[in-house]
Amino acid sequence: MGRSAFCAIVLASVATAFARTAPTRSSPEAVTRAGIVRGMRVPALPDGAAFLGIPYAAAPVGALRWQPPRPARAWIGVRKTVQYGPACPQVPANWLPYPVWSEDCLFLNIWTSKPSSAARLPVIVYFHGGGNVAGYGQLTPLGPPLARLGVVVVTANYRLGPFGFFAHPALTAASPHESSGNYGLLDQIALLRWVRSNISAFGGDPKRVTVMGQSAGGFDICLLMTSPLARGLFHAAIVESGDCESALLADMRTPIHFSGIEGSGYSNGERLAADLGVKAGPGAVRSLRAISAARILSVWRHDPRLQFGAIVDGWVIRKQPASVFARGEQARVPVLVGSNADEATVFGPGPQTLADYWKYLRHDTGPFAKQEFRLWPAYSNARVHREFLELQSGMFAYGAWSMARSMARIDEPSYLYRLTWVDAGKRAPLGAEHGEELYFLSDRFPGDWQPMKDQGRFGEMLRRYWTDFAKTGHPSAPGLPGWPAFDSRSHPLLELGSQVRPMPVSPELQRIQTLMRPILEPGTMVDFAAKDMR
Repeated sequence: MGRSAFCAIVLASVATAFARTAPTRSSPEAVTRAGIVRGMRVPALPDGAAFLGIPYAAAPVGALRWQPPRPARAWIGVRKTVQYGPACPQVPANWLPYPVWSEDCLFLNIWTSKPSSAARLPVIVYFHGGGNVAGYGQLTPLGPPLARLGVVVVTANYRLGPFGFFAHPALTAASPHESSGNYGLLDQIALLRWVRSNISAFGGDPKRVTVMGQSAGGFDICLLMTSPLARGLFHAAIVESGDCESALLADMRTPIHFSGIEGSGYSNGERLAADLGVKAGPGAVRSLRAISAARILSVWRHDPRLQFGAIVDGWVIRKQPASVFARGEQARVPVLVGSNADEATVFGPGPQTLADYWKYLRHDTGPFAKQEFRLWPAYSNARVHREFLELQSGMFAYGAWSMARSMARIDEPSYLYRLTWVDAGKRAPLGAEHGEELYFLSDRFPGDWQPMKDQGRFGEMLRRYWTDFAKTGHPSAPGLPGWPAFDSRSHPLLELGSQVRPMPVSPELQRIQTLMRPILEPGTMVDFAAKDMR
């Protein structure tokens, strides 16, 4: 098991702080289908409670590694749920504390202001970011600040990287669905099924569930909107800086070399098996399951060509999401979707020379690289960094706009935003960076953040927009600026920054559409699968 002393101390101190400041009245209990859980009182929720580390599925270990999640094993007596469960296995990422992890990681956390089955509060289920290779449910402390506004908040861990998205012919052969990979998405679906069956015991309404995700979490929500397996498990969606309909997924069997994808799901799985010294054959899966999680992580970390993410597998994701949205076959739910003005400033340096920039473009859009360059032209090394940042932020904005348009086409309400708040301190050069909205939603800011006038008011405004959307399907409340629903004529969005106002989308998005439309047409997808675009 991987460990981080720093992160362990942080997480332990959070739990200890909760325990020390909890009121002395009796600890709250709730009855789930697997058994009784006992949570703890939370000062921020005077009449509420938190339940941390509830198993929502069986431990995916041993023979259950690379299997769809199974129901959690029932227990006898009362289970204390006052500490977060371990994160799922992952390699270190430079943007978050490295957590204590275990393969036994399918745990959820609940915050509620009214732990009573009579409350029937709307529910927000949050999916964390991290590229589906890193992250954990307790990373962003959204629970108390959102739950106090009258919703039940659920966060969770789900399998990541080679444990969550490993496809291999031997696994497919053993599957009754003739599929492998996408186990992380299946975990999320199992989580939503758990919520449907159990959340009323914590004061939640299983008929008013909003899924909310940032970055990869938003991307996953977009994918679940295309999956028949997730249909009916949620009733609204909040998608922050994550989109799946303006991109292509890797295919389980057919190689694709586009948008950063290398090969197929199978080719990545077979490469990992080879790196681990496991030969193809009838005993391959047994041998792979016998290898320690730590060794799998180590081998994956040292082979940069190994990529593990969601794939078109024919069962969980039956076809390219772009095709599903183009045909209007996605889930019919209200959507709140948006991006930040300066998404890529926290992603690392990116290409620095013209040669590297062209290499990136060819890897990104293959035969459309010249068209992409015309949208973000860099004619000298000095311009490369700026154009690269504009490209990244433009594509995030395009993805959000495209999703809003797709929902409007099927007459489902969608609400589009663009976050423009810029900190005045050391972080000012980052602009409205990727994930910045989470600071305001959680009311927790980085140590080098410079508090600003109206920061508290702005954060409360975002929290009220988000929770009111979960309550009604419309982000509005008395005293807040009006947020018009997106329509195909005026294309309004709400700017969220030092000014909060409706405004039209940037004309740049129409120009990006001229690039993306031919790329995402079904015939073109086949071409990408058939050709090596490297």
